Amino acid sequence: MKAVIFDMDGVIHRGEQVMHGAVECVETLKKSGVKVGFLTNNAVRTREEIVARLAGFGIGAEISQTMNSGEATARHLIARGMDGSRVYAIGGDGLSVTLTRAGFDVDRDDEGEKCDFVIIGWDRNFTFPKIVRAQHEILVNNAELIATNRDPMFPAQGRLLPGAGAMVAAVETASGKIAELIGKPKTISLDYMLDDLGIEKNTSKREIIVVGDRLDTDIACGVAYGATTVLVTTGITSREMAENAPAEMKPDYIIDSLMELPGLF
Repeated sequence: MKAVIFDMDGVIHRGEQVMHGAVECVETLKKSGVKVGFLTNNAVRTREEIVARLAGFGIGAEISQTMNSGEATARHLIARGMDGSRVYAIGGDGLSVTLTRAGFDVDRDDEGEKCDFVIIGWDRNFTFPKIVRAQHEILVNNAELIATNRDPMFPAQGRLLPGAGAMVAAVETASGKIAELIGKPKTISLDYMLDDLGIEKNTSKREIIVVGDRLDTDIACGVAYGATTVLVTTGITSREMAENAPAEMKPDYIIDSLMELPGLF
């Protein structure tokens, strides 16, 4: 195997608690010469903040070993020749910082000048006025609607909370437009992750290992890419659910702990 790409929440950690075996697993892979990356749909934190978060769990990583849907969104729009565009961003500070650094003119106010894009990530302070502004930009100003991710929910503090997908759905309903998706299960962010790790384009896709806890995002992304996929049951998916998953999101391997991962290959 050339590279192992880990999802974060539910795989490396749950909330502020590192998963059993995560540190040892990552260190074992690094010592064996395997490139390791951390790919998350969460756009709330910048890549620097992800590195700091990993360090807090006892896992060392460089910025180039991390990728999130906010960074992937910025790169995707730049690749389309849209750098410098004005965007209305619904999301946390990390999303706005990422887009601003990439050269976009970011607006987060409930009222403002015409925007070219409405970009949605998870927003703890999601409100009705934000839906109104997004609706206006899309219907009146012909702004494109972009979803960093569609995760419907995520576990936190012993319960499930609405994810960015709930916010995307609200704006889609209000505008009648379907958002372009950037994060997993699309392979856009995975492609950028592998580029940053220096994985050569002619590398066999089966030598890329995608590890996650969600069938509809992590595993579906890996399957779509052609990678080898590993579902770890420490997140929201049980072994039974994984075994009965449809082909487009069925993992190659199912493990109960990251301690098992190095021994698979």
